Amino acid sequence: MAPIGVGIIGLSAPGAWSWGVSAHLPYLKDTTKYKITGICNSSLESSQKAVDGHKLTDAKAYGSVADMAASSDVDLVVCCVRVDRHYDAIKPAIEAGKDCFVEWPLASNSEQAKELLQLAERKGVKTMIGLQGQMNPVISRVKQIIEKDKSIGRVVSSQINFAGMLGGRDSTEAVEYLNSSEIGGNMLVIPFGHLYDAVSYALGELQDVSSTLSIQHPDVPIKSSDGSEVLRTIKRTAADHITMSGLLADGAHSSAVVTGGQPLLDEPALLWKVEGDKGVIEVRGKESFALSMSLDIKIRLQLFETGEVKEVELTEDKPGPPGNVKRLYDAFADGQYYPDWKWAVKRHAWVDALYKSSESGKRVSYA
Repeated sequence: MAPIGVGIIGLSAPGAWSWGVSAHLPYLKDTTKYKITGICNSSLESSQKAVDGHKLTDAKAYGSVADMAASSDVDLVVCCVRVDRHYDAIKPAIEAGKDCFVEWPLASNSEQAKELLQLAERKGVKTMIGLQGQMNPVISRVKQIIEKDKSIGRVVSSQINFAGMLGGRDSTEAVEYLNSSEIGGNMLVIPFGHLYDAVSYALGELQDVSSTLSIQHPDVPIKSSDGSEVLRTIKRTAADHITMSGLLADGAHSSAVVTGGQPLLDEPALLWKVEGDKGVIEVRGKESFALSMSLDIKIRLQLFETGEVKEVELTEDKPGPPGNVKRLYDAFADGQYYPDWKWAVKRHAWVDALYKSSESGKRVSYA
């Protein structure tokens, strides 16, 4: 079978960090299932620099997504630009009838996300959303312990304590835009959105949510990339503290406490406990994006009857950001399950429900 031709929107040249370079490129350059055939950046010149710099001999540089999507060499268009550019960037690819992979969130708001899904359905294209945390071996192992092994019995509760990295007391110029709720990408949507999506894939969705969102650091110093100086101070409009609770479909209690910035002292950025009537699973991650980026994670299992606590072993073929992204691409190429834009629209509805619940003081359903 011929490799799937990939056109990437937003692959920077060497020397500039980007998610496309760190998470997508390592796999796409190595696999026989895909071939990079097009690059489209902000200009034809920058596209060519990426093609030359990464030695993408099969790829052509493009100055517009429409031109790239018109190529018969491009089967799948991958969108790796910042969230407020997703809608405009990917729309020409859908209209050209190309399959599409967009990083989470799909768009700046649920209205745009629904519109993109409807257009994709009319065009009959396949869609994929970058909620790759579902592909983490940790999630697979947790599901196995609960559903197949039944080691902890009936699930009673899920508890999350999470330091969301974004939303701290200060910020840097590179991620300044993520302090704005209007952009559509912030601590709630990106770090917590990725985390909750993986958790919900393992345990199921909440029936409804109750949430409190607040801004505890409204005036945010924006520092230079190296942190050596404060360039300006901005007003934060995105929540930097979040609490969420609700019941799962089986009646189990689910809760999360999310704080901005880094974890305190030697605490993990992620602590997730799933308690059953026979035992408890504990998942610890050093970094905020531990699940979505396949970073350092430890799982422990305790059985109440014996009091025994044991480490749960994991085998990780590709640790770091490319690991889960690889599994997402493989699932798409092999016709296996992967999260699509229908799933993305549901996750956007969850985001809306958190905002509505906090504003109204009432429980809100999003299913």
